[in-house]
Amino acid sequence: MSMAIPGPPDQVFSYVSDTRNDPEWCPNVTDVRQLAGEGVEVGSAFRFHQRVEAAGRELVSNVDVAVVELGERWIRWRVEDRYQVRDVLLSVESEGEGSRVVQTTSAAFKRKPGLARWVYPMLARRTFRDQFRRLAAQIDQGD
Repeated sequence: MSMAIPGPPDQVFSYVSDTRNDPEWCPNVTDVRQLAGEGVEVGSAFRFHQRVEAAGRELVSNVDVAVVELGERWIRWRVEDRYQVRDVLLSVESEGEGSRVVQTTSAAFKRKPGLARWVYPMLARRTFRDQFRRLAAQIDQGD
């Protein structure tokens, strides 16, 4: 999934790579705490509280996020909740006068999440699309 975002790539990357900003632009993240490390660095770990509505139900869980790799404008996280482990690669590229945020996620289920496996990818795409739209609005307001 990718989306054009207003704002220079370094500013956008600095904002999206810091999980502590997630409650501002991720509608399903309500709280983030840093568990290890200082800021965003390899070995940093965070826990966030997540609420997701799906199929008329609200799923509430704690999610652990660890920074696995960090480049100039890309970051790889290992994300784990009670249902799955996800490897997330997020990068920010220059595009015109703004940026393009690209996120690639691969997941392995630990147990079936109460949603059919074919429903989860649709829910994830919708959630990421909504997050990127909020991110674009948040960055645009910051100028």
